[in-house]
Amino acid sequence: MKISSGPRHVGCEPLHYMLYRYLLSSEPSLANLHRGSNMDEITAALSASFQVSNNTNSIYAAHPRQSEYKKKTSNDQHTRRQKYLEFQKQKRVDYKLHARRLAMNDWSDDDEEFEDENETEMEVISHVKPPRRYKDQLMLSEWLVDIPPDFEENWLMMLCPVGRRNLVVAARGSTNNYSKSGYRINTFTSGLPGGNKLSSSGYTLLDCIFSEVDKTFYILDIMCWNQHPVYDCDTEFRFFWLNSKIQEMSNNPNDSYQFKVLPNCKCTKENMNKSLEKGLSKNTDGVLFYHKESFYTFGTTPLVLWLKPDMLPEMLGLKLPEIENNSGME
Repeated sequence: MKISSGPRHVGCEPLHYMLYRYLLSSEPSLANLHRGSNMDEITAALSASFQVSNNTNSIYAAHPRQSEYKKKTSNDQHTRRQKYLEFQKQKRVDYKLHARRLAMNDWSDDDEEFEDENETEMEVISHVKPPRRYKDQLMLSEWLVDIPPDFEENWLMMLCPVGRRNLVVAARGSTNNYSKSGYRINTFTSGLPGGNKLSSSGYTLLDCIFSEVDKTFYILDIMCWNQHPVYDCDTEFRFFWLNSKIQEMSNNPNDSYQFKVLPNCKCTKENMNKSLEKGLSKNTDGVLFYHKESFYTFGTTPLVLWLKPDMLPEMLGLKLPEIENNSGME
């Protein structure tokens, strides 16, 4: 039976058909959708096309110097970095309570004790208090616009694979991974403290990139390990702590997913070129730069910066090696 492509009564038209027609009329960039697109395809297209941020250095917008890399911008990243570093020392947050809420999914005692009294600073520093539930829990980067004057001494570089950013919560005998929007994606068993029935009393929180191809969670950062929160520890300590604890944990080959720590290096040209030579691949999505003294915060921060691989020669004077077909993450 041939289905007519002519006009249909609105009352009988499926919701995703109506949404499809509206999107084509209001957003030309979604023209690659077709009438047969299902709700999952439409949702994915929306999430890729509508990234709203009031941050001029948001990585969801074009690089501020994309059209002219040497152009001066009014957005002084260095000044804001200094404000963030100073503000994090003054901020008072009960991170142990916050980690327990995430682990237990128990927000019954949620109140306003995280409110900050300094409203002037709140206008400068976003996410001064932990967000509720699982949304906006991850620390996000800005474009690297201005090279920090202390780049070689106080910054670390990390190559990041293609994948989806996830919050991983291991607690009460199981492991859950959540999207940046706070939606639970999957529940499984892992070797993380709290992530299996043998260690159900502890809990662990990790910031990861999930690769569907490798079935692997590549760990960017750590917020809590076996009930010990490290939000208010500097980057250098968190990375050291993460590496030492992951080495103690044995990945079971029978587990559904594996966990691997992404390596980092100091931001000298020699170290960065060596890291690119060893790890750059077609699977590399981009490069993160962490300030050594940054605490783990919520939302976008100028203390974590981001570049795409093809921007590295122009921005940092680095050499891109020939890319092979390996994963670059082993």
